Amino acid sequence: MLLFVLLEAGLLKAERGDVVVFNNTSAEHPETYNFVRQCKQLVETRYSIPFFWVEFQTYEDARNGEYIRLPSYRLVKSEPWSETTPDGYHWRGEVYEELLSWTGFVPNVFQRTCTKNLKLESTRAFLKEWFANKPETERLGHFGNGSRLEDDDIYARHLRNRGSVPRSILLEKKKFVRERPVYRPSQSYTDFSVAVQTFQNPCLHGKTLGTSTFFGKDGVEYLAFVGLRYDEMRRVIKVRRRNSGGLESAGYEGEHVYMPFSEMGVTKEDVDGFWKKQSWDLELNAEDGLSNCTYCFLKGTQGLQKVHSILGVSLDEELKNTPCDLSWWGGIERKYGRDLKAEQRQTQRDIPNNFIGFFGIENNFSYQLLAESESKKDLSKFTDNILPCDCTD
Repeated sequence: MLLFVLLEAGLLKAERGDVVVFNNTSAEHPETYNFVRQCKQLVETRYSIPFFWVEFQTYEDARNGEYIRLPSYRLVKSEPWSETTPDGYHWRGEVYEELLSWTGFVPNVFQRTCTKNLKLESTRAFLKEWFANKPETERLGHFGNGSRLEDDDIYARHLRNRGSVPRSILLEKKKFVRERPVYRPSQSYTDFSVAVQTFQNPCLHGKTLGTSTFFGKDGVEYLAFVGLRYDEMRRVIKVRRRNSGGLESAGYEGEHVYMPFSEMGVTKEDVDGFWKKQSWDLELNAEDGLSNCTYCFLKGTQGLQKVHSILGVSLDEELKNTPCDLSWWGGIERKYGRDLKAEQRQTQRDIPNNFIGFFGIENNFSYQLLAESESKKDLSKFTDNILPCDCTD
């Protein structure tokens, strides 16, 4: 709603470098992809504003005399990936698993590496190249025919970083990311948006190093619009801290987050009313909790049960073993969670099941437990300590 309010008011201008970004985690519901595809088509054809789909990607290159995997992003088209559409978007969890394989552990409420890397950092990396006003992105990675990472080097680096995961377990977790492409190709912006045009913005002049701009002091500053509402003031206050210039602003230099709905008095009822007047919408019931990553661990026990009551009843064959399938999340949790017994870890306190997964160390809740529960009563004891997220990102 915020995007179309800005567009109708004529506040977004392609000639200034304004751009719309959708971060694909590869763990969304199919209807989300259909909705964003419609948004992209309308924004670019009616309003002539570039709209890009961005995915997290790692690549392999040398740093300080050794080869490592580095984080970046890639542009993708709004059609699903296939062998005939290699630039299409991923929807079977590939992007999400690449992150977990790269870090070697699953995110949780205290370490939201998924939000940080799949969304915030990927967007920042994209904007650094986009504001440089070049016709294409830079090629990243070495020019070898295959991976140059060696098992011994990976484990030696893990030990230097004070890691303690046994070699066999670490290498198994790193297997997926090592099988991903070793480089990111140069990509022409016009291949991924029909609304791309060269822009003239004096605020960007002299603030480019090579193929990228730089943010912060003496660098590029930009506005990031977030659709937080007036009735979400707790979340609004959290975002305002990112604008404070203090510790919570570290890593977001140059960014100024603006939340016009919070100042205009717009509430959830206003948003619902807006979409009821449109001829199209996100074809997901807001009460079902299927938006965003389908089984996101930040939806709370009741939210996850609601999702499972819908998706778990009858799942289309093509959605099995994807993030719409609870078994996919259970498998990812077992694969990338921390098995303290297998790692021969000694802890100063008891940790349920000697396992640390998406839901932290304070309880033994897991996706497997969710799959095995037969009623809401089975999971009632977890309701108070696994609460829905009130995140702002």
